[in-house]
Amino acid sequence: MKKATFPIFILLLAAIPVSLIGCTPSEDVAQTSLTMEEHPLEGMPQSDPYVFTPQEGSQEEILQVHEADRSLLFPDPFTPIDGKPAISSTLDGEALVAVQTFIDNASDSYVQVMLDGAEIYRITTGPASPINNLCGLWIYDNHWALETVLINPEGNDTLTPFALGQITIDGVLQNELNGYDDAFSLQTIAGKPFFFFKRDGRIGYSYDGQETLLEYEEVPHYYCCSDSVLNPIQAQNMVAFFARSGDTWYYVEIGVFSE
Repeated sequence: MKKATFPIFILLLAAIPVSLIGCTPSEDVAQTSLTMEEHPLEGMPQSDPYVFTPQEGSQEEILQVHEADRSLLFPDPFTPIDGKPAISSTLDGEALVAVQTFIDNASDSYVQVMLDGAEIYRITTGPASPINNLCGLWIYDNHWALETVLINPEGNDTLTPFALGQITIDGVLQNELNGYDDAFSLQTIAGKPFFFFKRDGRIGYSYDGQETLLEYEEVPHYYCCSDSVLNPIQAQNMVAFFARSGDTWYYVEIGVFSE
């Protein structure tokens, strides 16, 4: 196991600068740190049954360490509106709603963000698929952040992804702003925004507006059905995920841990 702690004041010097339902205000960045714990695996994790085999220790021993933090999951944010997938929250005392709409017999779709009943943002999300086009709407420090998936039926996940993650913050698409080929798994960790991105073949994460590159080429996400257990697990103070570098797979946990 590799374990490293990254104080945020160090990240401000070393990282590349860039530019969600009821979250606490950000703390002073000098007082917050992320810890990353990485466990090399004997091979690719399995989904059915859910099994991964660490090179050291056992699956049960590793999962036990941060079991309490990992169990603090976010509540299901979806509340349908007129039969459409939707997420509702509040921004500055006004209703903020993201709604998914399918058109042309579900061959295309878009997500609208409405503030106090007025549309403030719209993004194309492609046709219906087993993957949710609308993934999340988050509020933090009077900002709003949206995760959507653009489905491309012609994609083969080699050059053109079948499912492309899109993250929008306050109406600005971060994929375009920061050159992300993919941006996914948006959440908050200890009340601050966190998401993964892929750019030029490299995986990294953004936390509270600061980028950190990781030595991974793949982080499974947007898997559906039984394989969904391999997607990142989002909890209030951490994220747990699988990653691949070359032929080596890892189980990784990043967070502000209670212990």
